[in-house]
Amino acid sequence: MVTARRGRRAGAVAGLAAAALALAACGGSPEAAGEGGEGSGELAEMVVVSFLPLESFTFTPEMYAYAGGYFEKHGLDVELQAVQGTSAAIQALLGGSATLTRASTVDLFPPLEQGQPLTAVGTMAYKSNVRVVSSTENPVESPADMAGETIGMGSIGGTSEKLLNLALDAEGVPRDEVARQAVPVTAAAFELVKQEHLAGYIVSLDTSMQIAQQNEDAVVTDAGLGGSPDIQTWIATEDTLADPEQAENVRAFLAAIEEAVQDVIDDADNDFANVIETLRSSGDFTFAALDDDEVAQGVLEIYTSQTWVSPDGDTALLENDLDAWQSAYDTYVEAGFLEGGADPGEWITEEYLPEG
Repeated sequence: MVTARRGRRAGAVAGLAAAALALAACGGSPEAAGEGGEGSGELAEMVVVSFLPLESFTFTPEMYAYAGGYFEKHGLDVELQAVQGTSAAIQALLGGSATLTRASTVDLFPPLEQGQPLTAVGTMAYKSNVRVVSSTENPVESPADMAGETIGMGSIGGTSEKLLNLALDAEGVPRDEVARQAVPVTAAAFELVKQEHLAGYIVSLDTSMQIAQQNEDAVVTDAGLGGSPDIQTWIATEDTLADPEQAENVRAFLAAIEEAVQDVIDDADNDFANVIETLRSSGDFTFAALDDDEVAQGVLEIYTSQTWVSPDGDTALLENDLDAWQSAYDTYVEAGFLEGGADPGEWITEEYLPEG
């Protein structure tokens, strides 16, 4: 659990000479906090849950908005809590113990179709960044390469398997031709590939880059999984959005995320040195990819150029591509994930996005 407190970032940020210019307006001072708190200087408390521990650059928007003082600038005292999986994150919202989370459409659409009182309030990512790790002895670079093989993943029936099934469907590979095995999705599991127990396994972008860096015989590709529709969106309950105070907190949170993400994108010309140093110096986040400059820079390059920004460049940060939203729904219906017949446009709104 990580909690942002008023003024606790000022000293850390001030000590970063390279980051001073980029973060000058983002320190967690009481004065900055007052901008988002109706001039009172008081921070509005809110809980935001993540579907996995904050040990991956997947959660850069939350981590950087926290460490860089963006939440405080927008008048928020944000407590970041990790739970295990999207279902648990959604239950935290429905149970009233959290205000916001983010989830992939492949996991979110089923409960929405079932009538759960949830609303998507802004797009965080336009595609999945999972990777398939295999070896040069038996490279897995496409769905066709998986036929007759065993593919590892963190859990059976989870997001990775759904994306795998979509990729197989798209290439006409029968699902039952690919065996699935639950394995630890860590660098150590590459030994299972070397020993030919697996043809490959599905991991996060961070982990894939670490494996590639440490193993000359590793082959890392998206193996077609990146083409499966998988939009990651921020969600809140209908009750949360019906409460004026909580709705304002949602607006402030999205504004802080948008500003933080834009500053990460703008730091690309600096090899993300400001972002990396801010996260490291905060003392709140520790994971292997963050400690490795090459991996951190490589991961952030993909997120800032291919993930958080729309493929066509016509959609602003956090705004919703409704055509892509509808296309994802149609694909899931065809894949048998959903019954169909609903209007997915009713599940998403832009009312709470930052203006301009």
